[in-house]
Amino acid sequence: MEKFLRVIDRASEWTGKCASFLVVVLTLAIGYDITVRYLFAKANFWPYDLTYMLYGSYTMLGAAYCHYLKGHVRMDLLYSRLSRRGQARMDVICYIFLFFPFFSILIYKCGQNALWALMHGETSHASVWRPSLAPFKMAILFGIFLFYLQGIAEFLRACVVAVKGEPHEP
Repeated sequence: MEKFLRVIDRASEWTGKCASFLVVVLTLAIGYDITVRYLFAKANFWPYDLTYMLYGSYTMLGAAYCHYLKGHVRMDLLYSRLSRRGQARMDVICYIFLFFPFFSILIYKCGQNALWALMHGETSHASVWRPSLAPFKMAILFGIFLFYLQGIAEFLRACVVAVKGEPHEP
């Protein structure tokens, strides 16, 4: 099982680190748009679509890596006062009743949306460029799926701590 969990961790880490390079492209696109618009008084038709797609992809593809690093916001008022085993039990309960139901529905609905965009050639209506939305929606779906997998890994780790009181180290 530990090998399976490490595979999920590495997939989240690799995807998150690769997605971080989208910030460079995003910065260059915004910088180009600002420079051309204000120095040369020329409007561009593509930066708006490109920036929301890059930022959305960056955010969703990096979410699993953030979860792996335990970087998401957590309400620590009660949680921090619990023992390690108590925290693990709280995690197990939250995964069962909140995380898994929410992400199962999210994967289902985003999967439908991405498939529809792919099959029908959906395009953006935000600008005259009208790029295809299928790659953007597939990136969102992939990011949510990775987040779900990372959640499974963290849930299994929490179950071990909740039962044994200490994590299993390979």
